[in-house]
Amino acid sequence: MPLAKCEALIVPGSEAVMPRRPRVAAATGFYHVVNRSVRKEPLFTQPRDYIAFLAVLRAGLTRYKTPLLAYCVMRNHWHLLVGPLGKERLSRLVQWVTSTHAIRWHRCRGTTGQGPVYQGRFTSTPLDDVAALVPMSRYVERNPKSAGLVGRAEQWPWSSLADRQAGRQRVPLTAARFLASEAWLDYVNATITRREHLGEERRIPQITGHRPRKRTSVPQRLKSVENGSDPVKKDRVKKKGPVSDE
Repeated sequence: MPLAKCEALIVPGSEAVMPRRPRVAAATGFYHVVNRSVRKEPLFTQPRDYIAFLAVLRAGLTRYKTPLLAYCVMRNHWHLLVGPLGKERLSRLVQWVTSTHAIRWHRCRGTTGQGPVYQGRFTSTPLDDVAALVPMSRYVERNPKSAGLVGRAEQWPWSSLADRQAGRQRVPLTAARFLASEAWLDYVNATITRREHLGEERRIPQITGHRPRKRTSVPQRLKSVENGSDPVKKDRVKKKGPVSDE
């Protein structure tokens, strides 16, 4: 059918608009949040870019009184593990952080009015079991290592793991016993075995394109982290290549 005839069939005001799916409230009040740049273009190319974003994040967390358990700022996206809070406050927080950072990002580069900085709606994954905080925290803080940017996760300076190791708080972080344990650093950096990867894949809806699977119980190794004991027996870990978390 010619384009002119197709256009003639459209009644003004009748164009279909796809409704947004409402965000699901987390039973625990904890959420994993991801926001990514448009077309996956670099958001951060030098230290001052990261520092500027963290200043916005710090202001947003204070403004909306949001506890932050873990975070990681990558080159073209960022991860937050926040809670407990309601989904309405979560939306207000992330929308404010995203829009404020986008405005300042454009202003710094003299590109105001030249298109969006971030892709569409941000992604939020509700955690329905507090036990999921352990693998999700590892997922967030291990991101730079899994992406091959550093040899050890704590070497990436723009994360909660690096902040805790350096004894600094560029953004306010909520204390958690398992994150402060001596075993945590080794656990984050340990090679992810196939069995562990499948366990995390069931719990973490993948931003990497994997389809979520049914939930399973938390492996005993993860539970031991919460108790402060060493979760990694290195002589038992199979020598397989790391699985990308990015």
